[in-house]
Amino acid sequence: MKTQRVESSAGFTLIEILVAFVVISVGALALGSFGLTTMSSGQTSRERLTAVHLAEQVLEHWQQDANDYAPTIAADCTMSAASAAPSYPTSDTCNPATGVGIAFTIAANTTNATGPLASNLTGMQNFTQPTGYLNTPMTKLVTVSWTRRGKSRTVYLTHLSKVY
Repeated sequence: MKTQRVESSAGFTLIEILVAFVVISVGALALGSFGLTTMSSGQTSRERLTAVHLAEQVLEHWQQDANDYAPTIAADCTMSAASAAPSYPTSDTCNPATGVGIAFTIAANTTNATGPLASNLTGMQNFTQPTGYLNTPMTKLVTVSWTRRGKSRTVYLTHLSKVY
C-alpha cells in the first residue's frame, strides 16, 4: 500500500496579505478624513458661536447705553460706552482674549426702519413717525465678519429700536 502525502497550506499568500493591507488602508484613510472634517466643522461652529455672541453683546451694550450709542470695541473685544456719538457705520477689528483665536470685524449701523406696511404689502417703505412721538423707529444692524481658510464668513443681527 502506498501512502499519499497531503500538504497543508497554513497561512496566507502574498496576494491575500496585499489585498487585506489595501482594504485596511482605505478604511483608515476614510476614518482619518472623517475625523479631520469633524474637527474642522467643530472649529467653524465655535467661530460662528463666538461671532453671534459678540453681535449679541454689541446690541445689549447698545440698548443699555443712555445715549443710544453703539459701544466702543477694544482690541480684545471688550466693550465700553462711547464717549461721543459715533459716525455710523462704525467698524472695529478685535481678537477675543479667550476662544477661537482669530480676528473678527464688528460693524454697527443704524437706518430708518423699513418694512411692508398695510397700505402696500408688495414693497418696502419707511415707517412713518407715529403721532405723539419724536422719532421714527430705527433698525440697528450689527455685522460680525471673519475669515476661515480663505473664505469670508459673516453673521448679521438686527434690532428694531424703540420709539421715544
